[in-house]
Amino acid sequence: MVHIFGTNKSIDFKAPRLFTSYFCMLLVLFLMILAAELFGEKEIIFPEIAALSVGCFIAPKLAWSTSYVRMLACISICAILGVLIVIFVPLPLWVQFVLAFMLGQLILFFSRTSFAPMISAISLPVLVQTRGAIYIVAAFFLTLVVILLRLLLEKRGAKPVEAYSPVNVDKKEYFTGFAFRSILVLFIAFLCIRFDVKFCVAPPLLVAFTELTNKKSVALSRWMSVVLLVTLCAFAGAVSRYILCMLFGFPLWSAVVPICLYIILFVKFFGLLLPPAAAMGILSLLIPEDCVIMYPLEVFAGILVLTLFAVIYRKFFVSRIFK
Repeated sequence: MVHIFGTNKSIDFKAPRLFTSYFCMLLVLFLMILAAELFGEKEIIFPEIAALSVGCFIAPKLAWSTSYVRMLACISICAILGVLIVIFVPLPLWVQFVLAFMLGQLILFFSRTSFAPMISAISLPVLVQTRGAIYIVAAFFLTLVVILLRLLLEKRGAKPVEAYSPVNVDKKEYFTGFAFRSILVLFIAFLCIRFDVKFCVAPPLLVAFTELTNKKSVALSRWMSVVLLVTLCAFAGAVSRYILCMLFGFPLWSAVVPICLYIILFVKFFGLLLPPAAAMGILSLLIPEDCVIMYPLEVFAGILVLTLFAVIYRKFFVSRIFK
């Protein structure tokens, strides 16, 4: 049995319907990378689609409390805002990045969902300085494809039909967490961008950090597994790209299958279903080639620091102030 990140749900890997789930995940990611290659537009690569695929296809129930309309709307709004920050906010990159992170947290709160991947949707275009509409269109349509496939699985009885219940969060508790996360990311982002190790604050890591600081998340009790799983997924992505694409000259889509297989293998080994970890594997296909070798080390440093601070926050703030 495998524990689902941030919940008390579990998944049985012996279930025969998982093959269909794996196929849907692989299909969406393969088509995304193939389209990016065919059109020569890397902005089509939206790594968080890997997280959505894990949460919608691999998890027995939807990994987040959200409706499909809210999921699509939040991803689209955050993608638009991320690009607009890059174009219209003439401030240093680290300031833009923290602003995007803060806006993502606010949208998450007011959406009344637990759909944290929207934070990555607004942060990614800022980190890589995306200015085109292609990213927005890609984020919208790829999310729509995931939703439609999920609905198809529900219609065929492979997945349960989900009933959305609005998430009610204590305002004082949420905004205490908001302040803690924002101030911490401000300092970390400044240092990482200043010293050109920006993937220490890769957007999926911010999603994981946001989830881990939620007092309802039970994954923090296995924080070492979280660190190792995220790091290994990033390592698998970087190695797959380096060997297949950089050494042997194969196209990027050739790395999708091994990355997915490694993600599934690591999930089974650690017994932890962690959507942001899958996104870290796919993000390795988007970063510049000269960043690939150091990418896993940056990810390891980032998730380790963020997870340790999440432990501190949960232990000294949540457990003592918000009992």
